[in-house]
Amino acid sequence: MRRSVRTVAVAALLAALMLMGTVPATAKQFTIGATIWNMSVPFYANFIKGLNDGAAKYGFKLLLRDGQGDPNTQVAVVRQFIVEKVDMIVIVPGDAQAVVPVIRQANAAGIPVIAANNKVGEGAEVVTFVGADDYYFGKQQGKLLVEAIGDSGKVALIMGQLGTSAQILRKKGLDDYLKDYPNIKIVTSVSDDWDSAKALANTQDILSRYPKGQLDAIVCQGPEAVPGAKYSKQAGRTEIRWVLGDYPKDVRDAVKDGTVYGTVNQDPYPQAVEALHMASLYLKGEKSKIPAPNYFLELPLITIKNVDDYPPAW
Repeated sequence: MRRSVRTVAVAALLAALMLMGTVPATAKQFTIGATIWNMSVPFYANFIKGLNDGAAKYGFKLLLRDGQGDPNTQVAVVRQFIVEKVDMIVIVPGDAQAVVPVIRQANAAGIPVIAANNKVGEGAEVVTFVGADDYYFGKQQGKLLVEAIGDSGKVALIMGQLGTSAQILRKKGLDDYLKDYPNIKIVTSVSDDWDSAKALANTQDILSRYPKGQLDAIVCQGPEAVPGAKYSKQAGRTEIRWVLGDYPKDVRDAVKDGTVYGTVNQDPYPQAVEALHMASLYLKGEKSKIPAPNYFLELPLITIKNVDDYPPAW
């Protein structure tokens, strides 16, 4: 009986203290709705790991959903996040402009949005963008290209999915860099949708259309052209220098064995972790600490000269 009376007394005291604010209530767990435009793209495996690790680090409940490579599907995913009243949305958009109307709907619903890896188009409000400066990425590819072939030559360009901010900005950066090298000509541009099978098919088509003596280099905006670079080497087209983007293990190996001249090192893991770091700052009321409108991470160049100094990004 004494024990029961004592228990009731302690419970009553704790309740009174909580009402007075002496004992804090449990902090709210924020929910983050995250969507990646196509989770089957190998690049995003490490990005997904970063999201999961970041959610654990900052105490978020994470709802991760796939846009399945279709703008309409990704728009529907964001609409569902709005219905579910998540606390924040982190989006890796496929089509930069296609998601603008639904992000404006999130804005109207009072749900803040952070863009990561790919930018959102004009007309929608985002807290910040976390990822690579893709315009600078393209300029870095231009720098590698000039190192590889000198100040003149004919080049084929294999782009990623058309309409993504990475594709658009990397091309603009490359084009602007090459304005200082008028004797370097991009003779053909094609898209591989960030898909290695399509990159290989593009390579085979390019080599058939441009025999020896008619092409000096192939630039691919992403890492998926490693099979194409190996194919061109096996076909005896060793005169072609390859410049890629990103730095998974197969690209690192191709740089080490001379199949690829160089690449731009973009690591997806810290992009995801830092996106959730920015979300944490925002939701804790520390908005002034968030770099805006962009939080760009480093983009070192990798060639045979320094490849041993950098482990693969994934």
